[in-house]
Amino acid sequence: MDREYIETVPDVAGSAGSVWLDAEAADYPSLDGERDADILIVGCGLTGALLARRLVGEGRVVMMLERRRIASGTTGHSTAKVTALHGDSWRALLAKNSREDVCTWAAANLAAVEEFSAIALDLGTTCGLRRVPAYLVAGDDEASASIPEHLEALVSAGLPATPADAPRPFGRPAALLQDQALIDPAAFVLELLASLGAQVEVHERTAVRSLERDGEFWRALCDGASVRAPIAILADHVPMHDTGAFFTRLFPYAHYALEFVPQHPLPDGMWMQVGGEALTLRPTLDVDGTWIAGGERVRVGSEADERAAYGRLAASVARVVGDVEVVRHWSAHDHETPDGLPFIGEAPLGRNLFMATGFAGWGMTKSVVAASVIADAVAGRSGPLTEIVSPRRGPGLTSVPSLAAENATVAREFMEGHLTSRRGKAHEDSAAGRSCTHLGCETKWNTAEGTVDCPCHGSRFGRHGDVIYGPASRDIESEP
Repeated sequence: MDREYIETVPDVAGSAGSVWLDAEAADYPSLDGERDADILIVGCGLTGALLARRLVGEGRVVMMLERRRIASGTTGHSTAKVTALHGDSWRALLAKNSREDVCTWAAANLAAVEEFSAIALDLGTTCGLRRVPAYLVAGDDEASASIPEHLEALVSAGLPATPADAPRPFGRPAALLQDQALIDPAAFVLELLASLGAQVEVHERTAVRSLERDGEFWRALCDGASVRAPIAILADHVPMHDTGAFFTRLFPYAHYALEFVPQHPLPDGMWMQVGGEALTLRPTLDVDGTWIAGGERVRVGSEADERAAYGRLAASVARVVGDVEVVRHWSAHDHETPDGLPFIGEAPLGRNLFMATGFAGWGMTKSVVAASVIADAVAGRSGPLTEIVSPRRGPGLTSVPSLAAENATVAREFMEGHLTSRRGKAHEDSAAGRSCTHLGCETKWNTAEGTVDCPCHGSRFGRHGDVIYGPASRDIESEP
């Protein structure tokens, strides 16, 4: 099984696949037979690896199960900006949550940048760690007028942002946050897991199909294998064992990315536009090499032809930095929450079952925070974030509009999928049937990447029906 799941298809510039998954990687065995574990972690991306490090540091022995390959999911398809400057999200967070809670959350993400960087330096990895400034820069005249409001929100949240004038090709007002970081996330995860030694047992190509109670234990049922553990942690993007109807509170969005060669030098740092083309830009490794552009946040399955999203992104890059050569392209699915804060901690109705999800495209720092919060919870400790990000919290009044709008979309997709005459039939370009194995919504063939995507809750399948992303845990049976 390859680390990359996106296929190269015609009419999309550049080759398919994330730059982070281009190198060879350590190969871990799949799991066979029935096993017992001290702590089970489902998912071997950045969150799972950081959690394993924390737990091993407290003397625990950990078993990790990964459906596909290490760091090949959202982690390996990230644009990997390690920053507390999460785009323009802080103003919305302050509108939906108390200032005290937002300040606590901001402080944790600032600290996460330092912890992430310290871990990378301690490992001595070749993961491309570089400390750079992060800019929130206006993309047009209207956004230029709003930058003072965004700066005020950043400062109100406790982030030490300052005003700046962005140089060409941006040439507009910006908010600056110094000493952020860039990294190769897949290399970081692989080096981190290798450093943990015998205290962590890792198994790839081991899909957890279900999780069930077994007395005082949790039992993960896999293909031809099972694991029993008193503590289970779901670090699997979306919890495959959903004890709190999170599929109604997690909104799936695709984030598109391009690696490109600029014709002219670009100013170092990470750049996030407000308004205008709404791009994010960062050097891949060195400022004089290739760059990575992110943009085109699109609800999963909402595009008639995903190739258009890549076309729009390439056109946006050209409008900002001039003509470029696109080297490769990829996307990641990520999930947003009604109040803008993730769900991290002990799952509702799930004693000794922990989860982390809803990172909304900023998983580099949020994974560090999640590792800290869950490690504390496993040890019976509470901290300042315990209640703020708890999966057991209910939606507030400010979350009602987004909940209603997103679930209206799901309801429409669900009804159309169950009423269509195509139900159960394979897509023209895929052997996989059309019905998602999560709740039966009709899936959509992704014309740009050769995958089968569910517009209801964001499940993603390979051409032959194998699960790539949840919440689905069962493959779609191939049609004859």
